[in-house]
Amino acid sequence: MALATIHGAFKVSLLAMLVLLLSLIQGTSTSLTLVYQLAPALEPALSALWGVTYLLALIGLMTSFGINWITWLIRYRFLLSLLLIGTAFSAMWSYDAALSMERTVHLIGSTLIAFYIGFTIPLTRILSTTAVVLSALMFASIVVAFVIPSIGIESYEGRNVWRGVMTSKNTLGFWAAITVMVTAVVMGNVPTLGKKVWCFIGMLFGLVALTFSVSATSLLALVVGGLVMSYFYVAFRFDLGLISTFVLGLLCAVLVGFAFVNIDTAELIGRSGDLTGRSDVWTQTWNLIKERPLTGYGYGTLWYPTAESIWIQQELTDFSWTVFHAHNGLLQLASEIGIPLTALAILMIIQQLIEIVYCQYQRQQAGVLFVLGFTVALLISNYSEARLVVNRELYWIFFVALPISMLQQVTVKATGTVIYPMPATLHKRTRDKQATNASNRQHRRELKQRLRDRYTEQYESGGRVIEGEKANIATDEQPALLDDNSRQRKLSRRQKKTGS
Repeated sequence: MALATIHGAFKVSLLAMLVLLLSLIQGTSTSLTLVYQLAPALEPALSALWGVTYLLALIGLMTSFGINWITWLIRYRFLLSLLLIGTAFSAMWSYDAALSMERTVHLIGSTLIAFYIGFTIPLTRILSTTAVVLSALMFASIVVAFVIPSIGIESYEGRNVWRGVMTSKNTLGFWAAITVMVTAVVMGNVPTLGKKVWCFIGMLFGLVALTFSVSATSLLALVVGGLVMSYFYVAFRFDLGLISTFVLGLLCAVLVGFAFVNIDTAELIGRSGDLTGRSDVWTQTWNLIKERPLTGYGYGTLWYPTAESIWIQQELTDFSWTVFHAHNGLLQLASEIGIPLTALAILMIIQQLIEIVYCQYQRQQAGVLFVLGFTVALLISNYSEARLVVNRELYWIFFVALPISMLQQVTVKATGTVIYPMPATLHKRTRDKQATNASNRQHRRELKQRLRDRYTEQYESGGRVIEGEKANIATDEQPALLDDNSRQRKLSRRQKKTGS
């Protein structure tokens, strides 16, 4: 029977926590929004800050693990490694090779941050820190919407909606939904009533921000992600078993799919059938994919245009306005890096989903449920937003980091084999202690066997073990030897009775 264990708590370095905090503030676009609104001249400094964060993550990885983390990635994240390599090679056929290389560097740097967070910070610590930071950002968004509306409110289709301290209403809406999910999970695991109250307050902040952001996709992502988390919690709470769980899940998925086909979900969430004009963007993006189905136009060239790169979008499309992204994650990927690499990304997503469900099946953990809920919410949001393989965004950092941290927390063992080992322990002292303990256990086993063999030889020859040898027997070996003596005495008594 497979067993599951949780790694013991260990001290998290200040460097790792600093990288996590910088990622939360920068990756949610909070720093970009404040700089752009209050001090535009400082905008180049944000790229430099990202560069410093990449360097800190790389130094942390090499200091803690050497090259072991690279070995682990090649072994257990081979698809991700191929995806990053293919994205880098897209610069060779890109419309703007320099721009593709620049954004690929940022993508690799963002991925390094994800690796460092995932390898060094326990999942429970990531969730608790995220709950605190996101709750604070939701509170700040509410305050800014009332106090500084020029920053916190934007006009959308003739109405005022909240964007808070983030770049857009949809960004605020998504992270508000994640705030609700993570505070709910943390609230179920904190020990004191006071902490539960603070989690509940953070959840309220998230719900308020989500409501006034009017982000329908984020609302749908929260509902679906919450339902999936609840379903798996109930399924494993009642020990349905892996096969039964999947069968029941498949039936539920069929029912949900039937509902989506027969119900106008766009009307249900208050939008037009093309999700506010996105169909035109999808159509033109698909036409671009058909022109270059295998290679795409190069990573980072078409979307998120700058004043220097907007000419590419204007030359390739008929948009009458600046379109920042393709409003669909898979379409955007295929238009930039081609269909084969997009298929590779889909396989990577499937791999991570299987890992999450398998870890949850082996041992139910609230943190693992959040990883599942976040992944589902992110995938749902990519229906009308583009949040896959994006650089300098918390979407991508968490998508890579959370499953890795989950695998460090839940180590699945079967027949003595560790399925997902840690790339290396954090401290040399820990490794030496484990090696010493293993050597001592092996030595004791060998000593027991030699003593048993000696007693057997003495008994068969009719001799007796001298008292000095008995005195040298360690305390932890005596029970085994006494058991041998007891068996021998029982055997002698049985032989006497038979002879009589």
